[in-house]
Parts: sequence; structure tokens; C-alpha cells
Amino acid sequence: MRTASNGVRTFLLLVGIAALGMSLASCAAVLDSIEDRLPPPHEVDGGILFRHNAPSAYQVNLAGEFNNWAGTATGRYDPEIGLMTDSDGDGVWTIVEPLPPGRYQYKFVIDAGVRWEEDQSNADTVDDGYGGFNSLLVVPPTVQYEYEVFTGTVVEGETAAKAARAIEPAEASEPRIGSRTGEAVEVSFEYAAPDAGGVTVAGEFNGWDPAAAPLVQGDDGIWRVTLELAPGTYEYKFVVDDVWVADPANPESVPDPYGGENSLLTVE
Repeated sequence: MRTASNGVRTFLLLVGIAALGMSLASCAAVLDSIEDRLPPPHEVDGGILFRHNAPSAYQVNLAGEFNNWAGTATGRYDPEIGLMTDSDGDGVWTIVEPLPPGRYQYKFVIDAGVRWEEDQSNADTVDDGYGGFNSLLVVPPTVQYEYEVFTGTVVEGETAAKAARAIEPAEASEPRIGSRTGEAVEVSFEYAAPDAGGVTVAGEFNGWDPAAAPLVQGDDGIWRVTLELAPGTYEYKFVVDDVWVADPANPESVPDPYGGENSLLTVE
């Protein structure tokens, strides 16, 4: 009985040692994973720093709502858009983008489109509509770097920063032409964004000045403003929390110089 008891104890000891080894190996793997995890996108000098660990890739691009998804939203994928670099060859690809404040969805494009990957260092995601997820980044209005506000047009000879729509367009109604006052026409703009902190409309009719025509939010969550515009055709966009977006309810639009669209309004 003593021999049998010793054998049982030996067996249990071996099982315990094996379990301990597996536990330590698991902990080591977790620690390695934590150690290898990159920080989420964050502000640095010059913009927002994005990093992606892809040691086997020969090319990595950053694609998102701020660069028209590397050209794919309105055309063909452009491998030169959002091109990231790995200067030290450690497998971590980087890029700094001077994004204006706003809410952006994005992904990393591996090897010129072989696959699209979400940012594993960023826990904030949204459904991409194709059974996967896009990573989500909110750039606060407190960023210290310089950036250009995207208008989608060339204003007074100065080129605006390249970017695409930075938030999902909310439901809105088309601008509707009302009564005439002399030669001018009253045009009412509406934009439904209950959670927005501020909405304005900017276009060729006010020099693309986002502060010139603020909308007022009603109890129904819809933002409204009425402007007197002379007859003619105008390009315009809404500015929602400092992010420029085309009018989602107006089917009339024209391409802007950066792969996006400006809404088009004809006042008769």
C-alpha cells in the first residue's frame, strides 16, 4: 500500500508540474502579446500616428473615410494613397496624418489590397457592412497640430486638405426653394443630427465660410437655417462638428478634386 500511495503521489506531482508548465507558458504568451501590442492611434507632432504590425507584408496602406478609402469609395484602389513606411525593418508600419477633428472609420490595406485588416490596437470598432468591422477613431477638437479644413473645392486659389466624408451622413431633407424676395430666393437647409454639437452650411454662396451660416436645432433634433440666395447654381456641404459632409438627401452632386463629392443646388 505504501508503494501504491507513493506512486499516486508521484503521478499527482507530475500532473501538477505539467499543469504549472502549461500555465506559465500561457502567461508568457499573454505577456508577449501585451508587450507586442501597439498603442492605439494618438496625437504626435504633425498629426495622428497610426501603427500596424505586419512583419510579412511588403506594403501597407492606411485607408479610411479621410482619404476616400484609398480611392475605392468612388473609383479604383490607389496604392499610393495612405502609404505607410517601415524604415527600420521591424515589421511595424507607420504613418502620421494631420486629420481635422472628427469621427473616422479606417482599416489597414495589406500588400496592395490582398487583405484589409482592422486595427488590433484599437478596441473601438463599427460594423463595416460586409460581415466584419472597421476601426473607429475620434479626433478631438483639442489637437495641437496644424490641419486644413476640408471643403472639397479650391477656394481663392488655395488647395484644401485631401479627405473624404468623415462621419456617416445623417438623414436630412433636400434644400427646398421657397418664396422669392426681390431677386433673391429663400432656401431652407435641414440636417438631422440629434447628437451633433453644431451644424453649419458652407458653399459657394458664402465663400465656403463654415461660420457664416449656422443652423439652429429644433426640438425634433433637426438643424435648420434659411438663406436668401440669388438665382444660380451652387456647390455646398454641411459642416457637422467641424467635419465637412455632403448633403445625404440631395442626389445632385459634382466631384470634388479629392475623390469625394460636393452637393449641388440650383436656385431658379
